[in-house]
Amino acid sequence: MAITVFKRYEKKYLLTLEQYEALRVFLADYMRYDKYCLNDKSYKLYNIYFDSPTNELIRTSVSKPPYKEKLRMRSYFPLREADDKVFFEIKKKYKGVVTKRRATMKYSEVMEMVRTRQLPPSYETASYFDRQVEKEILRMLVNYNLRPAVYISYDRVAMFGIDDPELRITFDKEIYTRRTNLTFDGDTSGYDIMPPERILMEIKIPNAMPLWLARFLSEHKIFNSSFSKYGKEYEYLVTGVHTPELEEEYV
Repeated sequence: MAITVFKRYEKKYLLTLEQYEALRVFLADYMRYDKYCLNDKSYKLYNIYFDSPTNELIRTSVSKPPYKEKLRMRSYFPLREADDKVFFEIKKKYKGVVTKRRATMKYSEVMEMVRTRQLPPSYETASYFDRQVEKEILRMLVNYNLRPAVYISYDRVAMFGIDDPELRITFDKEIYTRRTNLTFDGDTSGYDIMPPERILMEIKIPNAMPLWLARFLSEHKIFNSSFSKYGKEYEYLVTGVHTPELEEEYV
């Protein structure tokens, strides 16, 4: 089981199509597309978020506490076999700093771990660090009584800095969610939660934002937003309204 750890700040912005196109042209001198952007095109991301029967994790998250955590399963491709690999990851946020601990597992291992509330057989031969992360995932499953809750997929363009590869910028569109058919079988149907004519940008930085990027955002009046994919889905669940609107906070 391979483990990856991220620690960074994440800033979100809702762009107009004009801002998006201008920014991609500007970034060509500073950034490159990641390996999933074949021919500089977008790729599909598939996610399943886990929550309690009472939606405890997302209810806590939308109340904006100093500390919050989420558990999700992610794939970059539709799954064809039970032994296909997925990412099983914990995402935490404390006072603006985001930490993500990611485990690469077989899809069948993840689902068996969720079903049995037991560590996978590979735990016995894993490294000390691997075992610690596996136990942390299991702790969340048990303590919150988690089960698959929400499917969220979207088209993504991702870039990384030429001089600083830890600087990442992603652009997401066609964000669809549903609470049925919680699988990665290629079905991307659901409710579109993106406000019309908007692209969600996330800037992921280990420290301060580069001056050249901050200047561009200021000159083009691109301001930070609090848009959350899972949070917006939960808002629609509670209100019963599934038509995305451009709210005042995003203008």
